[in-house]
Amino acid sequence: MEPKEGLLTFRAEGNNITGSGYYSRKLHWPGAVSKCNAYGSGVTLGRGYDMKHRSTGEIIADLTLAGVSLNEAKKLAGGAHKSHCAASDFVRNNKGSTIELTEQQQLRLFEHVYAMYVKDSIRFYNKYKQQGSVSWSELHKVLKEVLIDMRFQGALRHEMISVFGKNQKQDVIRLINGNAFLANYESARGRVRYIQECMR
Repeated sequence: MEPKEGLLTFRAEGNNITGSGYYSRKLHWPGAVSKCNAYGSGVTLGRGYDMKHRSTGEIIADLTLAGVSLNEAKKLAGGAHKSHCAASDFVRNNKGSTIELTEQQQLRLFEHVYAMYVKDSIRFYNKYKQQGSVSWSELHKVLKEVLIDMRFQGALRHEMISVFGKNQKQDVIRLINGNAFLANYESARGRVRYIQECMR
């Protein structure tokens, strides 16, 4: 079960293979437990729903909107504001006693959060676009999705907007390949491949 919008991000943020290190329908923490002080991610559920910067109330509201019961949502919301070793410990101590999202719940949660990132990405683009940049409505839909994916990951910087504003796939590909952080995650996120395959 996959979304109509945000497929690039949805697929990059986990899988549906039980037992996989990237299985997303249970609580997880994307980091190496032995080096938890070095990994700043928060407690995560579903496809990229990171609780690090979310309040208990926000998490409960989002999860119940996705179809999770109030009692289960309260348990999961214990991961609010945690990161590094605290997040790792919470997942280890609670993974077995908390629910596994259904595919439908996972999809609803993603769609709700992704819609907020779309709005935020439009705001961010309009704030930092240059005089010669195309408008958001004129930006190619594939480049929009890549930009939103970068915002979702926390990898989008204001100086990158001028590159997207040119509306040229090769410029964005060069940006990704030439940025150490983006290039490091490229094998997992597949942005360059997505641009090459979907943008003619």
